[in-house]
Amino acid sequence: MSESMSWEAAAQPSSCSRSEFQAQRAKLEALLREASRAALQGDAVSAGALRRGEMTLESDVEQRLQRLILRAKGMVSEEMLVRHQREIPVDEIPDYAVTHLLLELGEQELQGHTSTKP
Repeated sequence: MSESMSWEAAAQPSSCSRSEFQAQRAKLEALLREASRAALQGDAVSAGALRRGEMTLESDVEQRLQRLILRAKGMVSEEMLVRHQREIPVDEIPDYAVTHLLLELGEQELQGHTSTKP
C-alpha cells in the first residue's frame, strides 16, 4: 500500500473540479431555496411570520448546504478507511472532492423534506 494514497483516490477523478463543485453547489442551493420558499408560501402564516421566515431562509439554506457537504466528506473519509485502511480527517478533504455526492445527498434531503409535509 502506498503512503501517498490520498482522498483523491477515493473520490471520482472525473468529478473533482472546483468549477463543477461550484456548479453543483449553486444548483443544490437553488433547489433548497425554492423548496423552502414553497414551504413558506404553502403554509397558512401571517405576513409577519412570512417575512421572518424569508429572513431566516438564507441562513437555513447555507446551514443545510454545509451539513450536506460535511456528510459527503464523511462518506469519502469512511470510504478511504474501508478501502485503503487509511484514515483521512474530514477537514483535510477539499469541498470539490465530494462533487459526485453533493447533488445526490441534496436530492435525498429534498425528498425527505417534502415527504414529511402533509
